Amino acid sequence: MAIRLPSLRRRATRDSEEFDGVLVLRRGRPYDPAWDLWRPVRRWPGVLLAAIVTSGLLVSVGYHFTHKVRQVAPPTPIKSNLHVQPPYFAPVTPTSPGVQNFTGTTSKFSIPFTSPGTLTQWEFACKCHNNFNVEVHDAFSRLVSIPLNSIGRTYVSSVANYPAGHYNFSVNADGPWNITLVDESKVPVISPPFIYASTGSSVLGPFPASHNTLIIGFVGDQGQLLSIHLVDKNGASYGYPVFTVHRIFDKTYVLNPVPGPYYLEVSGAGLWLVDVK
Repeated sequence: MAIRLPSLRRRATRDSEEFDGVLVLRRGRPYDPAWDLWRPVRRWPGVLLAAIVTSGLLVSVGYHFTHKVRQVAPPTPIKSNLHVQPPYFAPVTPTSPGVQNFTGTTSKFSIPFTSPGTLTQWEFACKCHNNFNVEVHDAFSRLVSIPLNSIGRTYVSSVANYPAGHYNFSVNADGPWNITLVDESKVPVISPPFIYASTGSSVLGPFPASHNTLIIGFVGDQGQLLSIHLVDKNGASYGYPVFTVHRIFDKTYVLNPVPGPYYLEVSGAGLWLVDVK
C-alpha cells in the first residue's frame, strides 16, 4: 500500500531516481504503519509476577498429591532386644543315640548312611568360599533329594524324612564341613517354657503334650511366608492344618490334646518366633 503522508514521502534527488510513493525501510518488504496499531504494550513486571504465582501454585498442588509413606511399628512379639539365633540344632553330640556325624575338608562322594524311617533332621555347617552342595541317592544310585545348595559360609538345617533303608550322599565343598543326621525320636523331651527366634528352617522339639500353648510371631517382606507343621516322632501330621502366615503376624494358639510328644517343623524366609508354654 502506498504511503500518502507528506512527512514520510521521499523526494527524488536525481532525474534517474523517481520516487514511486512507497517508503521501503528494508529490502524486500514495504513498511506499513498499521503494524504498530495491534502490537500490545509489554509490561514485564506483571508477566514475571504472574509466572512466579503460577509456579508456586503448581508446586503446592504437586506436593499435595505426592504419595507419602508413614512408617508404622509392626504389632509383633519379636522385641528389638530379643536374641535372634541360627537355625535350631538339636542338643546332641556326635556320640548321642540316633546321631550320625560326618566331616570333611573338601568334596566327597558316596558317603553311606542309614535312615531309621522316623522324623530326622539334617544339620549342615561349612566354612566354604564357593558352592556347598549335598545330593542324596538311594541304594540304586537314584537321586532322592538335594537337601542343600548354598554358597559361602553355611549353617542351616532341613527335614530329612526318608523311608527306612540304606542311602548315600555326595558333598561338593571347598572348605571344612560338618554334617549331622539326627533321629529326632531319640532326642530328649524339652521342658517348656521354650522360646526361639530365628530365620529359615528348623525342627523344634520334642515338646510334651501337656504344654500345648503356642505363641507365633513373624515379620517378613512382601511375598515371604511362614509355615509350621505339627508332627509326631515319625514325621506324620497330627491332623492340624499347616499354619501359614505372611508379612506381619502375631497370634496365640491353644492346641487340642495330642497322644504324645510333638514337634514343630518351621520354615520361613523372614524373622520368626515360636514360644511354647
